[in-house]
Amino acid sequence: MTRDVTVTLFERLHAHRHLVSEAYHQGSVIRTDENRKAIEVLQQQRVFVPHSPDEYRLHSSLRRFLASAFSSHRILQSSGDIGAIFAHLEKLTDFYIAAFNEDDQAATDSYEDEISQTVFEINDSLQGFITNLQANIETRFAAVTSLAAKKLQNEFYLAATHTLVQVLESFHLSDLLERIQAFPRIETLLRTQLFARIPVFRSTLQTIYETLRQFLFEFRKIEARAKRIQQMWLFLKKTPDYEPRAWDNTSDLPAWLERSPGLPIAAHPDVTHAACEDTLVEIAQSIKADQSPRKRREAGALTAEEVPAKVIVKVPPHVLALRQMLKDAKAAQAPVSVRQWRAEHATELELDDTLWLELALDMLAKRTSITNGLEIGYDEHCREGPFSTGNLLIKDLSLWKSA
Repeated sequence: MTRDVTVTLFERLHAHRHLVSEAYHQGSVIRTDENRKAIEVLQQQRVFVPHSPDEYRLHSSLRRFLASAFSSHRILQSSGDIGAIFAHLEKLTDFYIAAFNEDDQAATDSYEDEISQTVFEINDSLQGFITNLQANIETRFAAVTSLAAKKLQNEFYLAATHTLVQVLESFHLSDLLERIQAFPRIETLLRTQLFARIPVFRSTLQTIYETLRQFLFEFRKIEARAKRIQQMWLFLKKTPDYEPRAWDNTSDLPAWLERSPGLPIAAHPDVTHAACEDTLVEIAQSIKADQSPRKRREAGALTAEEVPAKVIVKVPPHVLALRQMLKDAKAAQAPVSVRQWRAEHATELELDDTLWLELALDMLAKRTSITNGLEIGYDEHCREGPFSTGNLLIKDLSLWKSA
């Protein structure tokens, strides 16, 4: 696909953005004489698909993208799609290996691109599923109001999470990485973008699974209590004149009263009712304002920091001697022998010729600014014989300024 085609698609989406927005928020748009042409253009680009003879909706892939971009969670989001993508990835890998063995370069490149897109699709799908599920858990399935609907949602996601954890474990233990070891690019892509992240996804899903199990236990406890309260509410609705019997003065109590702990009931005023408004105003006016004195923070004092003592770094004598030798080598007309220079200018150093050569080689190997512009010559000696290691022995170095 060329860049011009991509730009054209985005230009058409921008030109008809209000129609796309209406289809996303309303679920569909009705074709009229005014928008007929725009709908035909968007249908050609696979943005709109027919919903009924005169009604069109957004393509499911575009709707999923918009829902993910706006962080809007779905009531029920299946994990089966992710499992199907994993199976599709394994098939693509088999096709890639077969095309490589047949030396079909075009097919190999095509399958490699498909594998890359599928890997990123799995990552996005897993992250989207987890994000949607975490949003539902944090709100305790606030998208639905009834206890029965919350329980159904909880059971659905409990099964979906368990299935997805099993899919991740099965894929992580598969031999896919072993089969593609001969293909470094594909192997690196799968290992870094998928296999390395699966343990994190699996741990997060396992935590979510335990939370959902706890929710299910709580919902069942609430359900039993809610049924009892609902039965009592229905009874009171059918018998509005009911008054509780005064059992305190009765010596012969029924068996059910001794067995049941009873329901503690507390009455609360409905503060949203208009009749309570005047009473609430009086209560609010009777509350005294806060008279507690406020303690003002005292202004701070500026304190001067102690000036740190100067630290003088002492340069070792052999480093000073090496630096001077490099300067002399740059200024000399003829090559300077490292051993000869030491014998003439650094006799006070308690170093033998071997250690002096090692220090000179170390400084030259660091390639600092002081060594720039110098050429190095090696006076080498190679031992020959049946016990020779083949190593070159450096007897001396020659330094001179680069031409």
